[in-house]
Amino acid sequence: MYQSILKAGTALTAVVCLASCTGEGQSDTSGDVVQVNDTTITEDALTAELRERYGKQVLQDMVHTKLIEDKAEQLEIQSEQVEQELQTLKQQYEVETDDELLTLLQSQFQLPVDSISSLKKDVLQPQLVRRQMNEAVELSEEDKRSYYEEHQEELESVTARHILVDDEKTAAKVKDELADGASFEELAAEYSTDGSASSGGELGSFTRGQMVEPFEKAAFSMNPGDISEPVSTEFGYHIIEVLDRKTTYEDLETDVEEAARRDQIPTEQEWMQQLMDEGNIEIKDALYEDWVHSQKSPAS
Repeated sequence: MYQSILKAGTALTAVVCLASCTGEGQSDTSGDVVQVNDTTITEDALTAELRERYGKQVLQDMVHTKLIEDKAEQLEIQSEQVEQELQTLKQQYEVETDDELLTLLQSQFQLPVDSISSLKKDVLQPQLVRRQMNEAVELSEEDKRSYYEEHQEELESVTARHILVDDEKTAAKVKDELADGASFEELAAEYSTDGSASSGGELGSFTRGQMVEPFEKAAFSMNPGDISEPVSTEFGYHIIEVLDRKTTYEDLETDVEEAARRDQIPTEQEWMQQLMDEGNIEIKDALYEDWVHSQKSPAS
């Protein structure tokens, strides 16, 4: 989240800089601004330099801000919802007051927002707009099944427990005791050298890529109820029991839907481009055509 906040803050800094030098806070007199030896820096020269350095980004930021405000109104996002986002942020970072939150965001994340109202308008409201737009993404049954077919292997999961020992001889002994009907949980508590010993060797559910390769290869080749031969890894020797394995679409439907939805959620830049496409943007001065339509999202 804070990558977006930081980049939005950078754009805001540019806006403030340009506005303060070309509008708000402007002196009553125009013309010369600073004399440096024999050279005079004029207000026109200063403004031109600011436009060259920051103008395009500032204009894009102004367009984006207005698009977000209009979308928030269209989605009927209320001030109470933004306030709730603020309270959630305070709870997340365990602070109680607005000042404490601002200090944290400024010091830890270098966020150049100096008021809660700016935080709400420039960060939290856009966050709510994007979230509601993402939640509106619709998935058909065909979409979900297609995603499953393409990503079945990475979606498959195994629920397992293990007994981890230091040497092959002990592993063989444990395997023999299991074959004789000993309790897996009791043997895990007695022999296992890792933290799972206290919970009967339970490892929970995992997908491919979360365990070391020999362990993963063994676990994903087993069926529920199977107990492996000793499996050697860098941590020692494992006796693995598979408790459950999800491989079918029906088993994985909830996981498939979550993953497929994440896959369809647009990036920050795609989201802003969507707002640009939906908006009615009319360029009044051809000079600014490229400034607006060659845009990149501030959060990209």
